[in-house]
Amino acid sequence: MKKLLTLILFFCFHILHAQTITARVIDASNNRPLGYAIVLYHSQQRVIYTDVSGYFSINTDSLEKQDSITVQFLGFQKISIAAVDLKDGLLIKMLPQMQSLQPVIVSNCRKTTTYELNKKRRRIKQYIGPGPETKFVIISRYDNISGRVGYINKISILFDEKSPNTQVPVRLRWYQWDVDAKMPGKELTDTNMLVYPYQQGWNDFDIPAKAIPCAKDWLVFGLEFIYTPEYKLQFDSLKSTTQKIQWLSDMQNRWSLSMQYVSDENESGFYMINNGDVTRYAKKYDRYFIRPALKFVVEVCKE
Repeated sequence: MKKLLTLILFFCFHILHAQTITARVIDASNNRPLGYAIVLYHSQQRVIYTDVSGYFSINTDSLEKQDSITVQFLGFQKISIAAVDLKDGLLIKMLPQMQSLQPVIVSNCRKTTTYELNKKRRRIKQYIGPGPETKFVIISRYDNISGRVGYINKISILFDEKSPNTQVPVRLRWYQWDVDAKMPGKELTDTNMLVYPYQQGWNDFDIPAKAIPCAKDWLVFGLEFIYTPEYKLQFDSLKSTTQKIQWLSDMQNRWSLSMQYVSDENESGFYMINNGDVTRYAKKYDRYFIRPALKFVVEVCKE
């Protein structure tokens, strides 16, 4: 009886001290919520996203006392908060980051025209992404054989198989190319741009005017796939490790993307997990590299 009482008291103590806190991320300049902001924790190895209203929840049992969370949102200064300072109802105000404006490429231009970048489909392979708690970015270089500078005004992403049950937002990113290292370099993304896949096949998205520049040599472009908080809750509701493995084994519960084969190493795809190092995809069949199947419409000044 004494042993049973001890177990009951231990269980009650654990319940009382287990706490899920809910916090909100907003723009300090206008108090608007920052939807799909990135929240990294557990020594930056795990990730969650805020919902469309800027809220996120985290179980304090998953954080060690010396741990902290880092909140990131494009165009804003990142914030780190110690685990011991996290409180339920915490309001996290992010300050806009002062950035130098990108040079205007199409200027004093009375007439413009467009051309398609990477219009050849080539061989396609379907790629299945990882599960939740993983921030995953795929990056690749697309050679601009026209040699003309301009701006992207439309992007098309190919999803050849049936769309998964859980549609995930995709954040668009763009980068410099590190010529010496032969890989993506400094990130140039200066605005938060999300698109939502809506069908099997090519998904077309219009891009705001003069938002994404395209250099005369190449375009280095990335896709960040975001599992929503609702998806994470669904996954966390599974009781056992076996259930979670079975759930993740169902490809309909994970995002997928069509990848195309290329023979040029410089056009290979790269990936980045939870803000880690940029890593090149392994070579396929000793001949091919893979990268996301994307097409771009580029607006240029008409000569």
